[in-house]
Formats: sequence, structure tokens, C-alpha cells
Amino acid sequence: MNNVISAEAEKHSQRMASGELPLGHDGFLSRVQNITSQLGSVRESAENVAYGVLSAKEVVSNWISSPGHRQNMEGNFNLTGIGVARNSKGVIYFTELFINSQSR
Repeated sequence: MNNVISAEAEKHSQRMASGELPLGHDGFLSRVQNITSQLGSVRESAENVAYGVLSAKEVVSNWISSPGHRQNMEGNFNLTGIGVARNSKGVIYFTELFINSQSR
């Protein structure tokens, strides 16, 4: 788990939970640029998001069952970070970023 990547994932989850951004990947390239500025060159990147009144285990299970999300999880990445945030109604927003960094 990488702290730089987790911080970016958490910010995205917080923005979705607050309603500033809809559920999705808005701003993904900016997150990757922020990570690149701190970690160095990034060869590949991907992102999974989810929301609901779910446990982390349920979210991961759902991602594994989804071909696109599973492809991200099994991709050629050497770093990851996870961020979660809860909105005022108790709904949890999850973001996991996957990075293949040349500097690692």
C-alpha cells in the first residue's frame, strides 16, 4: 500500500461522498499526474470505484466478479492505494488506484 496513492484515492472518495463529484472516474488523469509528480514516471494506471453500504470484503468480491474491475486488479501494476469516505447518509465511497511506476 502506497501512502501517496492512497491519499489521492481518499481525496477522490471524499469528493464523491460530498457530492462534489459523481460516482465515477472524473479527474482520473489529474490523480495520475499528482502521483507522477511525487513518485516519478508512471507507465500504466487504472482505477476502481464503488459505493454503497458495503464492507470492504463485499466491494472486493464485487470487483472480482466484474471482468473490467478484475482486469485492473490483476493488471501489470506494482503499486496500489485505497481510499474510502462515508457521506452523511452512511454510504461509503471506495477508490482503489493501480500504478505501474518505473521508479519502483
